Amino acid sequence: MEVIHSKYLVLTLFFWTMILSAQKDTIVQKSESHPYLEIEQWQAHEGDLTLKEVLADTPQLWKPETLNKPFWEKNGIKWFKQEVIVPKYLAGYDLVLHINVSPQAQVYVNGRELFLASGYSGKGILAEAAKEGKKYTIQIKTKNGNYNSRFYNARITGMPRGYALFMSGLNFPLPVEGIDVVDWKFKHKANDKASEIAFDDSSWEERSAGKSWRGEYTHAWYRTKLRIPESIDTFQVKDRTLRLTVNANDRGEIWVNGKLRQRFTGGEGNIVLSNSAHVGDALWIAIKVFNEWGSGDLRKVRLVSDEAYQLKKTLEEVNSALNRLDRYCERHPKPNMGVIHEFSQTLQRTRTLDLATRLAFTNSALESAEVQLQESPAFVIPPYLQNLQEESITVMWETVYPTYGKVVYGKNGELDHEVVENEIPKTMHEITLVGLKPNETYTYRVESANLRSELKTFRTRKPKDAPIKVIVYGDNRSYPKVHDNLVKMMALEQADIILNVGDVVSTGTNLTGWIDEYFYPLRHVSGTTPTYISIGNHEYGGYGEDRIVPPFEKYVDHPRNSPGSTEYYFSVDYGNSHFIFLDPNKSNFEEGEGITVHSQQYNWFVDDLKKAQKNSEWIFTLMHQPPYSEAWSGGPYDGEPPLRKYIVPLMEANKVDVVLSGHTHDYERGLPHPPYDPKTGKGNNATYIISGGGGSNLDNHKYSEWEQIDYPDHKAVKDNDNTDAGEFYEYHYVVFEIDGKHLKCTARKMNGDGSDGGIMDYFELIHK
Repeated sequence: MEVIHSKYLVLTLFFWTMILSAQKDTIVQKSESHPYLEIEQWQAHEGDLTLKEVLADTPQLWKPETLNKPFWEKNGIKWFKQEVIVPKYLAGYDLVLHINVSPQAQVYVNGRELFLASGYSGKGILAEAAKEGKKYTIQIKTKNGNYNSRFYNARITGMPRGYALFMSGLNFPLPVEGIDVVDWKFKHKANDKASEIAFDDSSWEERSAGKSWRGEYTHAWYRTKLRIPESIDTFQVKDRTLRLTVNANDRGEIWVNGKLRQRFTGGEGNIVLSNSAHVGDALWIAIKVFNEWGSGDLRKVRLVSDEAYQLKKTLEEVNSALNRLDRYCERHPKPNMGVIHEFSQTLQRTRTLDLATRLAFTNSALESAEVQLQESPAFVIPPYLQNLQEESITVMWETVYPTYGKVVYGKNGELDHEVVENEIPKTMHEITLVGLKPNETYTYRVESANLRSELKTFRTRKPKDAPIKVIVYGDNRSYPKVHDNLVKMMALEQADIILNVGDVVSTGTNLTGWIDEYFYPLRHVSGTTPTYISIGNHEYGGYGEDRIVPPFEKYVDHPRNSPGSTEYYFSVDYGNSHFIFLDPNKSNFEEGEGITVHSQQYNWFVDDLKKAQKNSEWIFTLMHQPPYSEAWSGGPYDGEPPLRKYIVPLMEANKVDVVLSGHTHDYERGLPHPPYDPKTGKGNNATYIISGGGGSNLDNHKYSEWEQIDYPDHKAVKDNDNTDAGEFYEYHYVVFEIDGKHLKCTARKMNGDGSDGGIMDYFELIHK
């Protein structure tokens, strides 16, 4: 007989009452859906302590610190602690503690471990039905890896009653992981005959997986002889399907018994090793790893049963759906907690079942919840603007669950026009408003079922002779709170358009990253200012050799208004300026990233440059990877040789004024040093800028010197990776103010706490 706690009986009655009296009224989803408290000031101690020592009253061991400061001690420990008293406005809510940290942290409350924050973030329940005035002490233990650690953000959010019960059921045990293949023969730059079975590797170094090596645009071979075991974890192997999974930095090839089985990019490889395994069989495994930047590494190789692999895939699918339901709770101002409670009960009842059965029950309950919540959706991404034209603009948004949507809009604050979707219900919504007047301000909102966005305004394209303001930044991936703070600063600029030079997400195949790392933090400006992306290598992460990124195509609507352009490479006219977006990721040269000569992109670029010279005063080229770079971290990187060889000559010969890139996580800038010599590559007529301080971990060392780059201006050191004294390893964005033949450029820095750090660089360019 099932025993149910009395408090859950009370909650059940409470939540079913909520279902029966659920509001049908229109709800407006604001920028912040729930009350919260940011904890920015902490007490910090560098060095390890026992938990007892952390809890003790020893003020001499602690110093006050604002968050988001790098801690550089390799493998060092840093503790943080703070006391929090529940304010009146959070009383009665289930309180959730959110922590953003790199690389990971153990989180304690009142001396008891609450959760482990890893993969940049974590959260746990601080209190159910919080009481005003209740005191909690929070302790955070961070550990540095090989680079640095940062404690980015701490927030307490007040969620509706019942959310704590929902969260308590979200943790599923991980399926078995298989057998690690750890012992290898290794040689850097070995001959490709190393793929053959009979190859003699007796003189090679013995090396374990996980040990890195240096050498940009070089490769290394790993070889081992693998015998099929009787069992893997709890699964018998005989006559079963076995898989080999590979994690490497940056890409590679998997060879089995002298045959190429897979080429992979994005660091992840996965092959069926055998469809009918024979115990004791010996297989020669050879893996070629290509390193592109920094250090190369065969990080992990595992032999796994297909049953375990499929179970892991099912778990990933269920976790994705759970994440979607969690987003509904987080985004919706008044989530239907009756439905959430019913779902939570399923999670509680199935906790003791085996993983496969538990996942099946959970999936069924998720499908039921989705049906019930379609009439009360939430914006997982609020409305944002794309593809601004003289008389049209595209409005896009995403709802947690499928529904219909519409845009209502008009001039002078009147919402006297509307465009309605007439297709099947969907989560991704895209409506283009046409017939607009040039250089006019419009008010609009979007509606999906009973949910509305806040009122927003946009302006159609300004005339060619009007002054314009353009913001450029990039590499915002990985740490959403840093990006969020930077966007809040950018919003104060009231720019006409915003351009991102790429790496907006950590891994392209991680669909939640497109929401959390880019579009949701961008909400402070994207509903009023059109945005454009020059796609980066991280967006391609996990998508292999196809060079197609489905989420990119899903989430952006870039102009394709010139023959040969695509959403990956295209151009934008605004004011008297022309902005050309390139994609160096489409080709893969052995020596780096670039654009293949006479490819569709190359030919389109040549043609677009010629037209721009006739029609535009200022020409900008944006590409994620830079032709020239001086700084990096963990090993040297000096830009992309194929870009210097094939693309720079085109830009220099066709009067490109400014070349904008990211990839390197700092600010770098070089004014013109004419003339440019196409034979030697010396000099430059264009200004080269790297703006890679949008939110990711910052680089910390200058390895190279280029005459085309003026800043950073301290001395380069190639023989170590230590943090140097550079002043441009900062979070920042760049503002261009253009008025006729006069261009002003300001690089503005953001402090770690999100406050304005002032002007980092300023220059002007004037056309005669």
